[in-house]
Amino acid sequence: MFAEMKSRYLILFTILGVFATLVIFMLIGADPVTTEIAVQLAFYIVVPYFFFHYYWSKNPDWSLSEVLSTKGIKPWLPGIAGMVLVSIAFSLTMFWLQLAIVSPAFPWLAELMLEPVEMPGGVGYEYFMLLTLVILAPIVEEFVFRGVFLTRFAAKTSMWGGILISSLMFGVLHLDFVGSFLFGIIASLLYLRTGNLLLPILFHMLNNALAALSMYVPIDEFFAIDWFIVTTMADIEAKAFANIIIMIISTLLTAWIIYRLAKGLKDRTEKHEITEPLTESEVQ
Repeated sequence: MFAEMKSRYLILFTILGVFATLVIFMLIGADPVTTEIAVQLAFYIVVPYFFFHYYWSKNPDWSLSEVLSTKGIKPWLPGIAGMVLVSIAFSLTMFWLQLAIVSPAFPWLAELMLEPVEMPGGVGYEYFMLLTLVILAPIVEEFVFRGVFLTRFAAKTSMWGGILISSLMFGVLHLDFVGSFLFGIIASLLYLRTGNLLLPILFHMLNNALAALSMYVPIDEFFAIDWFIVTTMADIEAKAFANIIIMIISTLLTAWIIYRLAKGLKDRTEKHEITEPLTESEVQ
């Protein structure tokens, strides 16, 4: 399915769709909030819909069940929850590391990075952004990055070539580049290991849901993690030791997760069977 979809067309149509939306809404004098919503709709709904609809209309025998199924996901759910917690812990310590590097020379930039995100568009805007963050983005981005990009680049290079290139592109799209890059690798391996996009989608949704929760619930109410979360300039130094410890532990756990998910995939690279789930013999 995804092997027949041209990644370059998807990239081109996305750029053109977003640019055209920006130009149109600027020409009609729309306010920034309306323009941002329109761009999000173009990026996450309009362009993906026409791209995937084009290929589905040419191949009526295709079925979503080929890449999306609830079968066999239950045993994975506890592991996915654990992976999300490790991923978030790693990303939070990466944020501290960025602040620790930036603050001595550019304190104003560190203060800017610590500024809380404000929602300028009222309740309706907040609901839309929440829907986009928790539902639309995980579904569309997994179909795009783990479906189209991973499959196409793996076919052109190798399995690990596809994983790394698609994860790099995923990282560039997000502010937390390192954390998002490793997140992309784990999501790619989840898909390759099971042939089921639903698992990386759930992984992505849970991660984004916890990120969204942090926007609405004061961090000091999360008493279990407040001891290493950085919210002020003073925290950068005061919580340095805690962040270093969490960084070491989360890095080791991330490496272990990637190793465990990648185990058994090596021999499949020559066959390019990247959407078939591993059998028990392959896992062993």
